Amino acid sequence: MSDITTVILAAGNSKRFKASKSKLIYPLCGLPIVSHIYNTAKKISGKNILIVCNDKNREELKLVLNTSNFVVQKKQKGTADAIEQVKKYVKSKNILVLFGDTPLVEVKDIRKLESKFKRSKAKASLIAFNTIKPQGYGRLLLNNNYVEEIVEQINLKPGQKKINLCNSGILIANTKLLFDNLKNIKENKIKKERYLPDICKIFSKKNIPFNYIECSKETMLGINTFDDFNVVQNILQKKYVRNFIKSGVNFLKPNTCYLSYDTKIEPTVTIESNVTIKEKTFIKKGSIIKSNSYLEDVVIDENSQIGPNARLRPKTKIGKKSKIGNFVEIKNSKIGNNVSIAHLSYVGDSEIGNNVNIGAGTITCNYDGKKKHKTIIKDNVFIGSNTSLIAPVVIESKSRIGAGSVITKNIPKNSLAIERSALKILRNKRSK
Repeated sequence: MSDITTVILAAGNSKRFKASKSKLIYPLCGLPIVSHIYNTAKKISGKNILIVCNDKNREELKLVLNTSNFVVQKKQKGTADAIEQVKKYVKSKNILVLFGDTPLVEVKDIRKLESKFKRSKAKASLIAFNTIKPQGYGRLLLNNNYVEEIVEQINLKPGQKKINLCNSGILIANTKLLFDNLKNIKENKIKKERYLPDICKIFSKKNIPFNYIECSKETMLGINTFDDFNVVQNILQKKYVRNFIKSGVNFLKPNTCYLSYDTKIEPTVTIESNVTIKEKTFIKKGSIIKSNSYLEDVVIDENSQIGPNARLRPKTKIGKKSKIGNFVEIKNSKIGNNVSIAHLSYVGDSEIGNNVNIGAGTITCNYDGKKKHKTIIKDNVFIGSNTSLIAPVVIESKSRIGAGSVITKNIPKNSLAIERSALKILRNKRSK
């Protein structure tokens, strides 16, 4: 068992985040905001994590976090009060405090904090950052490189407003000492709340060492508004793209693309502009994703081409050396190797073999108004343009379907199927 219990503070009411649900479950790069920091906490404390929530967001958080360790803060009386709610549940020697709305915090930052805390004589350590725009943040007052006090923005004296060393709110402390002294934190006269950072001054007066480390402001950013959300999401997107570029993925216009937290892309893949890659997508080496394509829950095998303007929907697998062209939509289908669906087609609930050509305007008619039905196209089939395949239907191998056909029956192996109305040419009686 870890000697650190991580407490994630998540009891805020998200009033500035104008959404119909708690900001903490709002998807950030495909993953709820709170899940980002929860996954970081798991790498520090394993299952030894407590979530301080409120009555309103408890059920929402339960839906996205794989834990039952919720502690309700019935009245939002500040961060010190929130920590007091978990006192009887913390059994570890040390306690780490994180925030549910700071998803950019990295494990390496916490490890750095933990390391300094454990190898020093300090009984508490916090993460600080330097910024040229410190407005809104609590400022650190130091004494011989120890934290003597943290002064919140509303309480700053004129000379203190120039201090650029700010408090992130993240701290680690000896559990017993922290809880023994929490009761001494007084209510702020302006906001009528009790702030956890006030513990620094209490420790200092008792000569209990409280030190700090510095990390970048960027990783400490919190999300209070949609403006904050967009800033954080842009930072994550740049991070994801940068990591893929380092691994050998070529982005032609990286700032125009969207990736998900779990996107997998192998080296030698090329991603063109304005590509959206949603969750559960894996693109294998040598493939090209052309401009304006949208991929979600898709596996694309080696050396295939997707797009431009293609939409691949969930539970779709594309084989090797296949071409899915412009204005093609594929959903819940398995596409084989060397398949060409070059343009203007819809393939849904289908299984397509190898070396198949599907002409422009082909549609698998998979829905009869009540149920979805499957279309099976076997190896080496040629489908002419503007064909409608009425599922359930099987097109056996080496068959050919004439352009403009409506196929309502299974087609045997090595057959040619053509279904067209007879052409009639009528004389226009009004013509002279």
